[in-house]
Amino acid sequence: MKTSIFRRLWPLIIVFPLVALPGCVGTPDKIRKVDSPTAAELRASWKSYQTFCLNRGYGVSTAGSAILFQVKGDKAIQKSGDWQEVASDKAAQDCAGFLIRPSPVMSLLGENDAKFGYLIYEYKDSVSAVIIDSATISLFYYPSPKPGAP
Repeated sequence: MKTSIFRRLWPLIIVFPLVALPGCVGTPDKIRKVDSPTAAELRASWKSYQTFCLNRGYGVSTAGSAILFQVKGDKAIQKSGDWQEVASDKAAQDCAGFLIRPSPVMSLLGENDAKFGYLIYEYKDSVSAVIIDSATISLFYYPSPKPGAP
């Protein structure tokens, strides 16, 4: 009598996720909540950072909304999405004002917890960061569906 394929493969079905999952996890998330600087302090000193805004029509789009304060220097943040560099006080104020439910200030960290910058984003959205090398991290932004989105 032939045994079913499930009975023959069940050990692999059990063992494979235990072996493969740790390899998929990668480095721990390098985004942490900070109490200082505050959002107000970051917005007031936006010129001290390379500042970027992600604002894609909140309420009429599924795209996200966030403001990124990248530390100036030799560190780089690769960004997914349509980030626009902030170049004026008005743009900095507008970008800071569109968030309906902002997240806490989140610090972006690299190897050995080196500071790459700070991020404030729409609370329902998700973000993750992956270390590429000692001078580069990659930031991924995952917007949640917004009310009124097509």
